[in-house]
Amino acid sequence: MKSIVIESLVTSQKVAVLEDGKLSELFIEDSSNIKTVSNIYRGVVKKALKGIEAYFVDIGTDKLAYLSMKSNESIKCGQDILVQINKEAIGTKGAKLNTEISFAGRYLVFIPSNERLTISNKIKSEKERFRIKKIVQGIDKNFTGIIRTEAVGCSREELEKDIENLKNKYEYVLREFKLGIGPKILYKDLDFASKYVKDNVNDSVEKIIVNNKEKYEELKSILLNINKDYKSKLILENNKDVFDLYSVQSQIDKCLSRKVWLKSGGYLIIDKTEALTVIDVNTGKFTGNSNLEETVYKTNLEAALEISRLLRIRDMAGIIIVDFIDMQKNEYKKNLIDILNKETSKDKRKTNVMGITKLGLVEIARRREKNSIDSYYLESCYTCKNGESIKSINRLIDEIEKEVMRVKEHTSYNQVEIELNDKVFEDINKNHKQKIDSISRKYNIKICLIKKTEIDHEKMNIIFNS
Repeated sequence: MKSIVIESLVTSQKVAVLEDGKLSELFIEDSSNIKTVSNIYRGVVKKALKGIEAYFVDIGTDKLAYLSMKSNESIKCGQDILVQINKEAIGTKGAKLNTEISFAGRYLVFIPSNERLTISNKIKSEKERFRIKKIVQGIDKNFTGIIRTEAVGCSREELEKDIENLKNKYEYVLREFKLGIGPKILYKDLDFASKYVKDNVNDSVEKIIVNNKEKYEELKSILLNINKDYKSKLILENNKDVFDLYSVQSQIDKCLSRKVWLKSGGYLIIDKTEALTVIDVNTGKFTGNSNLEETVYKTNLEAALEISRLLRIRDMAGIIIVDFIDMQKNEYKKNLIDILNKETSKDKRKTNVMGITKLGLVEIARRREKNSIDSYYLESCYTCKNGESIKSINRLIDEIEKEVMRVKEHTSYNQVEIELNDKVFEDINKNHKQKIDSISRKYNIKICLIKKTEIDHEKMNIIFNS
């Protein structure tokens, strides 16, 4: 059975997926970088630059957003237009806009400007494709957009509810667009955690644990809309360290380690460079009960399963080279590639596994969509010369919040002093003071940071004050 654990902190919101208690996926959304993709706005066209075939549109954000002139030639400067963000603002560039509005439901995507209804290519069964399309067109023959993979096996009632919700959202946006003039946000998409629950909750999900009351109420509304029985899956552990409570953080730490032990006693060594990730497989303490070839084969199979899991958890992307232990039997080599293909096919991110070479090397290509979780939890050690990684400032601020969380829950203290390494202290004071202030306000506890040169970079001392 699956559990979904959502940790809401000042700096981030994280979603951990556990299968029978074992971490299988981890997603991190940085709170300082609020996502705007799929948000819908009433925008005002400020500039039209024919040289680069672009309009620049005021949607009420700091930077003017960008809209391509292609298929939008009739738009004039000063005009109010209905637009949706399809690419985040980056650096000095504003967000990229689209005039083709879409609304994603649990089973369907509604695209009002489309002329037809299409079906996800991931739905392979022709019988099921025909069944779903017939139901949708029977409910609303004018519905246009996309039938999502999640629609497989769903009932007419579920599709009908999805269509009704999507059309209600569109009608609301149209009404809001006509009421007034000037830049305005008309529709805000769900954050990642809520979207993940909406798209993935089913009978196989046993529990959804959250540590934030507002998120609990939002998810309760989503679950009631999908299936009233699903509300009982939702558990509130308000202002508690749920990643510790449900043994998530200890599993993350093991996955982030350069050396990852396998149950058999073998281990992986993971080295990451800018261009690629290299994983070396070793038998370690595993000697097996039979001959050397069998020991090597079993270690490689276990490593293949663990590597497939780590690809998802650490969100490794680009080129991954795996140095498996050399095997002689072609049958063993084929089985190894078959297992890698089977396990990586479960990955929602496009992943290609190449064959095994005579040297035992396997190349895996995984699509890069965002930074790996290493970039959130780790940073290069400023004193090491061998490329070692240490806890990042993000991770240390998370730990400060969790310590304050525990003080609030278990004591009556209203002030804490936290001793930090001098470099950490200076970094937080210079670049992250507002986050510490937010933590202080959230738990109503005064936080005083103290510089202590002799403390290790990754450690902190908590001193209680009443």
